[in-house]
Order: sequence, then C-alpha cells, then structure tokens
Amino acid sequence: MAVYRQVQTNFWQDDFILELTPEERYFYIYVMTNPRTTQCGIFKIVKKLIEVELGFDRKTVDKLLKRFMDYGKISYCERTNEIMIINWVKYNFIDSKNTKLCINKELKEVKNKEFIRTIYKICLERKYDIEFIFKDIDLDPINNEGEAKVIPLKTDSEDIKSRSASSRLENSTKEDNKGLLDSFEAPYKPLGEEEIYINKSYNKQKVMNKSISRVLLEFSKNIKKASKAEIEKFIQWRKDFEEEVIIKAIEQAVKYKAKHIGYIESIIKSWAAEGITTMKELMKKFDRTKPRVNFDAYRYVD
Repeated sequence: MAVYRQVQTNFWQDDFILELTPEERYFYIYVMTNPRTTQCGIFKIVKKLIEVELGFDRKTVDKLLKRFMDYGKISYCERTNEIMIINWVKYNFIDSKNTKLCINKELKEVKNKEFIRTIYKICLERKYDIEFIFKDIDLDPINNEGEAKVIPLKTDSEDIKSRSASSRLENSTKEDNKGLLDSFEAPYKPLGEEEIYINKSYNKQKVMNKSISRVLLEFSKNIKKASKAEIEKFIQWRKDFEEEVIIKAIEQAVKYKAKHIGYIESIIKSWAAEGITTMKELMKKFDRTKPRVNFDAYRYVD
C-alpha cells in the first residue's frame, strides 16, 4: 500500500475536469488517492466505506459510480466490490523491476478476471513487459455464471487472420446497410448494438439524418458505429444545438479518452445549462477557461 498518490497540478485545467460538478471532482480525486488504491489501478472497496469517508449517502455513491462508468473512467464490480481506474496503468506505469513486481503481486489478488484482461490488453498495446507483469496469473475471463472459461491467446499469425476475417465481415455488413451509413468509410468494431436498417419510411429518415450527417461521420470515425438509440440522441440534440457544437463534444470525448455516449451527453448538458447552443458561444467559453499567465509576476526587477 503506497503512502501517497501523484496528481499533477494541471488536473484542474483539464477539459474533462472543468466539465464536472464539484461533487464529481471530489469523488474523482477520492477514487485516485484513497488509501486502498494500488499500482495496478484495481482495488477493493465497499460502498459503505465510500459513504463514511466522503460523507455521501448510498444513493449518491451509486449515482457517482454509475456516472464515472458512463464517462469511461472506471469500472465497478458489484460481485467483488472492486474498482478499476481504466487508464491508471497507462499513465502511471514505471518501467522498473520493483514496479512490475508490485503490479504482478497486486493482480494476483484481483477477483474480477475481466479487469485483469483489460489491464493485459493495455500493457500489450503499450509494449510493457507482459511476461514479467503477468507471470503466474490466470487470464481466463469469468462468464455470467461465475465460472472460468479458457480463451487461448492468439499468435501473431492467428491475430492477422482474425482481423482479415473481421474486415471482410465488416465490409459485407456495410453493403447490407445502405442508406444511413453508406457514405461512412471509417472502420468500427461491432459492440452488440442493434443493427440499423432503413427499410421503412426511407424518405422521412433521410431528411432527419441530413441534419446530423457530419455528426454521425465524426462519431463513426472516432468512436464506433452509432446505435439506433445514439442516432436518436443526436437528432434530438440537433434541434437545440448547432452541428459543430455536437461535433466538438465528440472531439472532447476522444481527446480525454472517454469514448462513450454518456460522457458526450454530460458535456452537451453542461453546455445547455450555460445557455451554449452555438459554436460562437462555445468559443467564448473556451476563451474564458484558457489559463491566464500573470506576466507581471515574471517581470525582471533590478
């Protein structure tokens, strides 16, 4: 257990933090710095303890946990009472033997196997020493019944074949879904949402989608293929906001690695609360939130 956790001073100028409520900022700092945090970013904590240490009731704790899960910042497992700070190991990893030994030891105590596999994927993408970090660690995920299920890791050649097959399937899916997304060429990974087919009321749908075509393009390129529910949100937002404003919200989600419709919606709602609906109004806000430098403080004095 570490005595301290490092939080950079520019935390308070971060665009994601600026959009949070004071309550959310307090909770986020707590998640990153409470005494049970670990080097791997996964730790066990019961909700009752969060209530006591933060002074919140259970309803507020549940609300904040769900909100930050929607933001894509944490995952929380009710079954094991474990929290995973999703990008912790990405931004706090130190390539030293002691750090890797510490992470290896901590991961062996983690009950939620899906959390372990998520950390594994991040380490693999960032070319960390996975053989050392995950030595003697079971990487089998847990299914809904709580039983272990073996999923062997793919070799490079198998992975290339898998991606090729996925690409062929993706191309055939695009051909089948002419209409709404026929002009979008960006790749996406199917995440289980209901596929969108425009067989009924085509002309009416075409008119509605015309006002959000660029929004859908940006969402498809940078996040994923939009589900039916997400498209309906975009259409609803377009009634009150300029298209560029919605696109800017998507860019913020990508910039701060919170690629989730929940985070985009939180940005849109916060701007609406400030009466911001146009790009001109939004740019004024950004100008106000830029850090100012007191040049007089740096003036040379004899």
